[in-house]
Amino acid sequence: MAEEGHSSGAGGIADHLHYWSYKFDDSNPFMQIHLDTMLTTILVATGLVIFAKWLGGRLTDGAPTGAQNFMESVVGFVDDTVKDNFPVHNPIIAPLALTVFIFIFLLNCLDILPAFLSGHIAGLFGLEHYRQVPTNDLNLPVAMAVSVFAMVLYYEFKLKPVHFCKELLLQPFASLLLEAKNPVVKLLGILLIPLNLTLKIVEELAKPLSLSFRLFGNMFAGEVIFLLIAFLLLGGGVVGMTAGFFVGIGWSIFHMFIGLLQAFIFMILTVVYLSIAHQPPEH
Repeated sequence: MAEEGHSSGAGGIADHLHYWSYKFDDSNPFMQIHLDTMLTTILVATGLVIFAKWLGGRLTDGAPTGAQNFMESVVGFVDDTVKDNFPVHNPIIAPLALTVFIFIFLLNCLDILPAFLSGHIAGLFGLEHYRQVPTNDLNLPVAMAVSVFAMVLYYEFKLKPVHFCKELLLQPFASLLLEAKNPVVKLLGILLIPLNLTLKIVEELAKPLSLSFRLFGNMFAGEVIFLLIAFLLLGGGVVGMTAGFFVGIGWSIFHMFIGLLQAFIFMILTVVYLSIAHQPPEH
């Protein structure tokens, strides 16, 4: 039955958007693991490590060719981007930016595969659902964004703990009021500290939210459009199949560009947020 549902598309788009999940508690939707997201992510990460090891053993001096030439171009592009947006030297920022950019782009590229391919393959192994693009799962973009956010907080507290705590408690209202000589105005500044803290927390939490939801939203929308095109191919007869074929090719090219753009945006925002954390306090 699972194979018939996949092959006929009878389950519709909504059926395709289910995950291969392991549920710890059926009554709690948060107590589950999306196994397809984890498996695909691990496979892509493993492939990336294997490729890096393979390329590292084939590096040559002089004019590079092939994969080495391509990767040197990518590394040079990311390195220039970091230099343009990062005020100080930190040896882990450029490798982090490169890893984020390539990893997200590779995950996004999986959306170029036929829309129901993963479902057909999963059905052969008795699985009802399998989603092939991990960045379509909000859990992965959120996890990566939270990791970046944790690094930002780490450097904020490491490099300028006093200044960061002052920003949390005193910006934007209380700092000017506490500098006043009038005791009533000073008291007002103290009373505004909880409001400042609330606004600052919202501002900081907006960083991982914007990182994760931007990536997830674009990739999820792209997947739904691919599914619509697939249904056009399945149910539109000769005319529908012909139109769907050309529309699918056009959308695939456009979506590849969107996947590249989203990987770059995630990378550049990661660098910018870490750059802000490294900026010296203003006096």
